[in-house]
Amino acid sequence: MIRVDRNETFPILVSLLDESTGQYMSGRTVYYDIRDMVDNPLSPPVSGTLSESTFAPGIYRSSASIPTIGTFIIYATCSGFLTNTEEIVVNPENIYELTKQIRHYNISVEDVVRTNATPTPSQAARNVPLDGTDYIITKIKNDSASNWDSSTVSGTVYAWYESTSEKLPFRMGDNGL
Repeated sequence: MIRVDRNETFPILVSLLDESTGQYMSGRTVYYDIRDMVDNPLSPPVSGTLSESTFAPGIYRSSASIPTIGTFIIYATCSGFLTNTEEIVVNPENIYELTKQIRHYNISVEDVVRTNATPTPSQAARNVPLDGTDYIITKIKNDSASNWDSSTVSGTVYAWYESTSEKLPFRMGDNGL
């Protein structure tokens, strides 16, 4: 399987091996066609001829890119050889950009403690002690953002205690209500 981002150029490589002799077959014409999972051609079509490597005869190569997200199949065909297929997954977002977002300086974790004297129904159900962790808010911002005003992802994890006399939660999860 090949995993790429939208419009990212990726290599297409095929080797033609004569199974009876174990030799790579040179001087052949190898075609490729990329189709969706229902076997429909892309629009515009992504297809062509693979060029034989000048370094390693019998190895045919090219490169392509796909402008839409989804799962696709590359068909590589050559007369006298079995058709070769490879699955391609085109990501909706750039993996490198997503990776940059989870750098330690792009993640904010805030511990919110219970300061109210009378617990809310959620706090009572979870036995949250006064001045104990009620929940934790995690935010992830874009690498290019200078502050946390527009985080891209955020989530809340609630603390659960065995009793209100406990100092540490026994579980972190949803609020259960």
